[in-house]
Amino acid sequence: MEKTLYDAEGEPVAYISDGLTKAIYLWDGHPVAYLYAYHVYGFNGHHLGWFMDGIVYDADGKRIGFTSTSCPVPVHKETGKAKKYPLDKPGPRYEAPPLPELSFNPSAEDFEKFLKMGQVFL
Repeated sequence: MEKTLYDAEGEPVAYISDGLTKAIYLWDGHPVAYLYAYHVYGFNGHHLGWFMDGIVYDADGKRIGFTSTSCPVPVHKETGKAKKYPLDKPGPRYEAPPLPELSFNPSAEDFEKFLKMGQVFL
C-alpha cells in the first residue's frame, strides 16, 4: 500500500510506492527519489536524507517530511494523485554521509524542493 508523505503543515506532498523500488513520487506523478534501507536517495544518485520511524530527516538531521502518524499537525485530506511518470534509472549512489544527530526541530527547507533535488533532468 502506498504511503503518503506530508510537509510540516500537514499538506500531502509525495508518496512512497509499494513496488520493489520504494520510489518516492511527487503528487504530480514525477519520481524524484527512492528508499534504500533507511536512506533517501535521489534518482540522480545524491543522498538526500534518512527515513526513520515515519519521518524524513534532511542532511542536518532535522525533520522535513512525515507520514500521517508522525506528522506534528493534523494532516489535510488527500486530493487525487496524478498519473505516475515512468521511473528514471537510478544513477550511481553517492556514499551516504554519517548519520547526524537526529533532531526534533523542523527543517526550514521546503519538503517538495528537498525531494526535487533528487530529480533526473534530461
